Amino acid sequence: MLQMRFVALLLLSIFAGAVVARAGTSFDAFVVGLRPICAKSPSPNCASAIGSFLDSNANGRVEFAEAKRARDQAKRSVRDKNASLNSIERSMISVALMVFQHAGIRKVFANFDTDADGSLSQSELFADFRLDQRPFKDVIADPKGVDWKSFATRFGKVGFLITDLLSPSHRQ
Repeated sequence: MLQMRFVALLLLSIFAGAVVARAGTSFDAFVVGLRPICAKSPSPNCASAIGSFLDSNANGRVEFAEAKRARDQAKRSVRDKNASLNSIERSMISVALMVFQHAGIRKVFANFDTDADGSLSQSELFADFRLDQRPFKDVIADPKGVDWKSFATRFGKVGFLITDLLSPSHRQ
């Protein structure tokens, strides 16, 4: 299912700082806007769109404070019955929020911050994804497109949920 493939994006978005965008875009509008970009454009375009949105202070890095605000905004979007999220997206964001709740957002942030500088670059966010000219949805669907074991490890003891829910080998 196409929208299931956006779960990895949503996990990154919720975790990595999907705060109110510079143009005032809400979290749900951000998710809705990702649909065509990540479904049809080359995967680096999708990653760039995410990076541009996440970097709310335009410093080229995502900081922990942005991650905490993102979590709060994602929660509000899930609760808002007028948000433009469809039921699948609302459910997937809820699952992502539960994963972060149990894994601990600070710990997950640190696991993505491989250079330990206290912030995340786009390359750190997408280190486990093999971005190429295919759309992001196709990269995620390809068993070799994502290092699911590494991605799941970043979520600690609840990482098994990542592979169980997202890995193509578990969806067959």
